[in-house]
Amino acid sequence: MVEITRKCLWIVLFVCLLENSINAQTPTLQNPIDYKVAQLLGVQEYKTNQKFIQRLFSNQRYFLDSAGQPDLYKISQTLKQNGLLKLTFKQPMELEVTFSVKENPTTFTNVLYDILNEMGYYYFLLKESVLNEQQFKFILSMNTEYAIDPTLLQEKLYDYGYKVLNIERSHIYQWNYIITNTTFQYPKATKLTTNETNHKANLKGEYWYQIDKGSRLEVKSSNGILWYPKLIFFDKNLNILEIISNQKSSQAFQKEIPKGAMFVKITDTFLPITTKNGLDVTLK
Repeated sequence: MVEITRKCLWIVLFVCLLENSINAQTPTLQNPIDYKVAQLLGVQEYKTNQKFIQRLFSNQRYFLDSAGQPDLYKISQTLKQNGLLKLTFKQPMELEVTFSVKENPTTFTNVLYDILNEMGYYYFLLKESVLNEQQFKFILSMNTEYAIDPTLLQEKLYDYGYKVLNIERSHIYQWNYIITNTTFQYPKATKLTTNETNHKANLKGEYWYQIDKGSRLEVKSSNGILWYPKLIFFDKNLNILEIISNQKSSQAFQKEIPKGAMFVKITDTFLPITTKNGLDVTLK
């Protein structure tokens, strides 16, 4: 009986020591700002720089948004500006980024792929995806030398009308983003005013326009060359409504705008750079 009691005492002592060890490894997070900083940096990095971090974020109100919640953009920007947001790997390795979004998953994935290409991430794989009534969640995998800059990604997403609700860093090579859409917008698209001709030129020969205020488009090449007009009409969520691919060359082209169209992409059917010198587009 005495032997059993001693064993029980040793077990209790071991559990207490283990709890103290775990508590010693976990920093005391005094407020929501601290918690978000720890999510962005990781617990160990937070502990290493805790005093410096507390000075940086001493003005708590500045780092809250209009709803009184931690402002992720201001927090990540401050960490980046002060050299605390480490994103570079020692060598190329697999980066996994999980995205969760509720609204229009197809639109979001199209936008995200455009943004990643702009940021220099051209090759990535869809490792896993789950779509249910609550959200669309998917994991992108890429081989790279650095993690995605959360500050820059937030800026890019904001241009499209998206807001990042939460960012959590499980490890430097594993990140989680929860995202919502406020009002979708497409920064690539030039907004057309009815009865005003818009001239644009770019080397790719691809042109985007916002056309929700008109009923017909008149398009012609700026330098009078022959081209094969291709028009792709999209709704407000970038779902394709109609594709027109002309097989006959012309200098000018007119097309009625399909119902519900918000955006249109115009290029040449066979060789987009044919129109690199520009198009003159009028919304009627």
